[in-house]
Amino acid sequence: MQVLRNLKNIVSVFSLIFLDIVAFYSSLTLAFYTRKFIEVLFPDIKTLIFSLPYFLSFCWIPLIFIAFITYERLYIKRLSFWDETKELIKAITIAIVITLAIVTLGKMTDKISRLTILFLWMYSLFLFPLFKLFGKKMLCKVGLWRENVIIIGAGSAGRETVKGLNREIHFGYNIIGFLDDADEKIGKNIQVDNREYKVFGKTKYFKKFVNLLNVSTVIIAIPSLSLKEISGITSTVQQYTKRVLLVPDLKGIALLNTELHHLFMQQLFLLKINNNLKSPFNRFIKRSSDLILSAFSLPFLLPLIAVIGVLIKLDSPGPVFLIQDRIGKNKRIFKCIKFRTMHVNSDEIFKSYLKGNDEALEQWNKYKKLRDYDPRLTKIGKFLRRTSLDELPQIFNVLKGDMSLFGPRPYLPDEEGEMNNYIDLILLTSPGITGLWQVSGRNALAFNDRLKLDAWYVLNWSLWLDIVILFKTIRVVLSREGAY
Repeated sequence: MQVLRNLKNIVSVFSLIFLDIVAFYSSLTLAFYTRKFIEVLFPDIKTLIFSLPYFLSFCWIPLIFIAFITYERLYIKRLSFWDETKELIKAITIAIVITLAIVTLGKMTDKISRLTILFLWMYSLFLFPLFKLFGKKMLCKVGLWRENVIIIGAGSAGRETVKGLNREIHFGYNIIGFLDDADEKIGKNIQVDNREYKVFGKTKYFKKFVNLLNVSTVIIAIPSLSLKEISGITSTVQQYTKRVLLVPDLKGIALLNTELHHLFMQQLFLLKINNNLKSPFNRFIKRSSDLILSAFSLPFLLPLIAVIGVLIKLDSPGPVFLIQDRIGKNKRIFKCIKFRTMHVNSDEIFKSYLKGNDEALEQWNKYKKLRDYDPRLTKIGKFLRRTSLDELPQIFNVLKGDMSLFGPRPYLPDEEGEMNNYIDLILLTSPGITGLWQVSGRNALAFNDRLKLDAWYVLNWSLWLDIVILFKTIRVVLSREGAY
């Protein structure tokens, strides 16, 4: 059994290396013809045919890529897609720097131009993660890049762990089931994400099930235990499995910007938790990225804003823009600009609709939205809401400095009293056009859940987190996920 597992691991690693080679030559091909496109509008077909030996002559470059990807242990590490992409970008960038140095010092620019290498880097940043994503999905389907996992603890922490790992196929974890010490759970099936997982037995029999079920990874998800109890279970389990993962009771603590320090003699570790938005330099970086991205997008957005403005005027009487007071950074009230999506007498319509409609009133109190039907919306307004295009004019708020491209939701002054203990933390930074709340369910989230996400964003902010939110926003908007 162990021999078969090792063989699968070896095949998985070589499959991932092959995928990286394919990703490299795909990037190089695109880089080469992008460079050619600059010289002439249409590359010659003959060049395509006779370029194969040319491409193969640079087989030493993918070896540099593979070397640095190996150094980052990305052929054996099991990470989420975005965490792996972050590590890949670092490895690819270092590989490109080394390649540039070799080409320059070796006077090889007559064979491959530095511009081609620059394009190679740009394409690699996208193609390598995509090839990894689809490649690992395919490997998992054929039984490779899969590790059997059993979870100790069938409580809420264990079920949430299952949900998270099911959404992150990149990890390659095949969850077999649970172990738990509660007598009423043993032998029963627990349903998570429309799938049932069996509770095989008690925790003390883990060795039996590890061998019986060919388990190589055990996840301990009992955060209610004391540190001494968790330490004892971990030490015991670690003797019989390849790896142990812990789910500690640290939910809500900023962990994305956390560093781990060790005190070896005391057998302790320290978690150094950084608040990046407290740094003036980081605030400068965030503001600079807002201005740069806004400036680049403005030539494309202005014509779109003009067209939508005309459609709004044709659809219903009233102004094009809705200008509302919103709570900004440090509780400063600012004028937030959006496209008008409602009829001008929306307040009267709203009060009339809620009168005697208990279900709608309950929905409004929970979500601060009317999810099923909102009689206040105009025809074009419904479309703008579902596509989030109603928020486009907020780009002017970003340029002015009242808002950021990425950040917490811009809350209404009337909602200040309901923000509870989250208000001071959330208002440490400017509200955003998009944010974690928008890519994590949008209007499907309860109001309190949005507050938690916004607070988590402020504590865990990094430029990389904003980049992740950008790409997730594109996916969410296109799929209209959680839009009402």
